[in-house]
Amino acid sequence: MLFVVFGLLQIGSAEPRNPVPKELQYLEEPDRVEWQMPERVIETLRLRESDVVADIGAGTGYFSRRFARQVAHVYAEDVDPEALSFLRREALAKVTVVPGKPENPMLPPNSCNLVFICDVLHIVKNRPVFLSNIIPALKPGGKVVTIDFYKRELPVGPPLWAKLSEEKVKEDFLKVAFKLDKQLTFLPYQYFLIFTK
Repeated sequence: MLFVVFGLLQIGSAEPRNPVPKELQYLEEPDRVEWQMPERVIETLRLRESDVVADIGAGTGYFSRRFARQVAHVYAEDVDPEALSFLRREALAKVTVVPGKPENPMLPPNSCNLVFICDVLHIVKNRPVFLSNIIPALKPGGKVVTIDFYKRELPVGPPLWAKLSEEKVKEDFLKVAFKLDKQLTFLPYQYFLIFTK
């Protein structure tokens, strides 16, 4: 009986159930929990059990796994075939894998209370179009969260030339008529912005 209970707990684990492909291992670095603070990030969002969350650029499901323990459903979106394949193999309860496009995450219309974009916007080439394509997926009152690396030298994250400044992100959101709702500063290497429509 004890083994059955332990097995059930593993289903909702924050750890991946399958071996992570070499090219995606950087997303599961053991020290990431220290600087990314996923549990605190999610707690700050004050999600309800009935909420639906889209995790854009879900990668290995680092946040999707955690969201799935707390909400009704998660859309784990990515454009990378390796990430999509890994997410499908994970077969997480309450998680639908969504193959996106570079300028469109391809989320179902009127489906999401929250669209979560972590460490992704700096690689999106046409951000205003991308952000515009998120709008139809938002339910009334829906929010978009973006977390990305400060544009300065840091011990983690992409090289300086690839980073996107907080000011540029705010500008891109404002271009498509989002409003900054909240700005949080507890993450050591990343800005944390919450936008509403």
